Amino acid sequence: MKLLKIMQDSKRFSYTEQNVINYMIENHKILANLSIRELSKKTFASPASIFRLCQKLGFKGYSEFKIQFMIEMSRMDCGKLPTKRPITNKDSPEDVLQKMTTLYIEAISETRQEINLEQLIRVADMIAEANIVDIYAYDQNFFLAQAACHNLTQIQCNAITHQTMNNQFAQALKSDSSHVAIIISRTGENKRLIRTAEILRKRKVKIILLSASKETTLAKKCDEFLYVANTIEYLDLGATIFSTGVNYYLDVIFGLFLARNYIKTDKFYNELESYIGRINDPNRIW
Repeated sequence: MKLLKIMQDSKRFSYTEQNVINYMIENHKILANLSIRELSKKTFASPASIFRLCQKLGFKGYSEFKIQFMIEMSRMDCGKLPTKRPITNKDSPEDVLQKMTTLYIEAISETRQEINLEQLIRVADMIAEANIVDIYAYDQNFFLAQAACHNLTQIQCNAITHQTMNNQFAQALKSDSSHVAIIISRTGENKRLIRTAEILRKRKVKIILLSASKETTLAKKCDEFLYVANTIEYLDLGATIFSTGVNYYLDVIFGLFLARNYIKTDKFYNELESYIGRINDPNRIW
């Protein structure tokens, strides 16, 4: 009950924060379905104020806070260890649809709250100036890396990712300062990626990290840290929240490049499609 004890210490909070806390405690049974914007409307506090309150309580954002808050309130309600999760066997298909929609919106919203535009432009410049962009990731995150490589290639950026550990280490070892590395890691403690970052630093490669915490071994070895929304437990849908945030971040970077090089990209894509064939072209090769 550590979180609830902190929330009940009114001396810690401003009037607005205490008002939000009071509302959440009194209406905890419906909080699971409330996005940060919906809570904002009901409490007359801005989404930014609620986000800062969550951080003040020791969480990275609203989604992470909400799960822990619901767990502790559930303990208060039933007097035993809860099974309260974003989705359980009690949810109807309609509930699942609504909760997943809310989850995606919140993951993007929380990640957006942490984006520093000046840093985002700096990162985009680093990628633009690199001869090659190497993306390092494993397991579920590897498929995010593949999607990012596909998008960057379409705007004439030399982007590479490898699935196996040996190939990732080999790519790092043959890199130099003309490369930029993007590492995707939810925990920031993946030993394979930590070893890769150590190689990249020796090769003088700039490293951009997409992760959920700045206080990790991996974050300390990277040049730029980009926060992505997350929760730890699998059944809290942490992997889904993180994947959504990473996709959003990488798509924003892709959008920046597209805006910068729209005419050049349009010309390139027209040429590309002339070889593939237009959608209605009977000679289209696929």
